[in-house]
Amino acid sequence: MADLNRATELSPEIVDAVDDMFEFHPWDEAMIERGKVVRRALSDAVKVIIATVPPSADRSTAIRKLREARMDCNSAITHDGRF
Repeated sequence: MADLNRATELSPEIVDAVDDMFEFHPWDEAMIERGKVVRRALSDAVKVIIATVPPSADRSTAIRKLREARMDCNSAITHDGRF
């Protein structure tokens, strides 16, 4: 597996890994189910925050970070943890 964090040159392996990161990869049924579980959990977390945390910049940041977590989870599911 290409280690993009330690790469110091654009070897063919690194170029292939970077290109793969930005390609569209359709999900199979198992991935779709895993994504649903993650979305449900993060959606529940946002609802708890809205119900219990006073409106503020910190609350907005917390919600934004959960949205970012969803995107990172989607990427991890898509790439099977390679990045």
